[in-house]
Amino acid sequence: MNQPLVAVVDDDPRIRELLATELEDLGAAVLRCREGSELLSQAELQEVALVLLDWMMPGLDGAGTLQALAETGFAGRVVVVTALCDPEVLQQAQAQGAAATLLKTEALEQLPELLKGTGASLDPPD
Repeated sequence: MNQPLVAVVDDDPRIRELLATELEDLGAAVLRCREGSELLSQAELQEVALVLLDWMMPGLDGAGTLQALAETGFAGRVVVVTALCDPEVLQQAQAQGAAATLLKTEALEQLPELLKGTGASLDPPD
């Protein structure tokens, strides 16, 4: 099985763990990060196929993280997962290279579809 590496970047430990656990149940390997600079310091960063990125975080926030990822030549997809229902956030995230923006309330149901975009098999582990 081709196991994608997914990074979940969120300062809320409950959201981070909920998304990470669901991704693992779907067969992904997961990096858990509290904010953008923690993601950028990961040795496996260039192997990450998908980043689920919170927009509002202390430290390096979503906008700053998107910019820093672009500067590193990051080739994976970034999906902003936010509690903000704000068209400005959507426009800014897409202008900075985010593949999509989801509300946190929609994120769990969208995970299988997001993983399909990594080219990975979605067979859950036995």
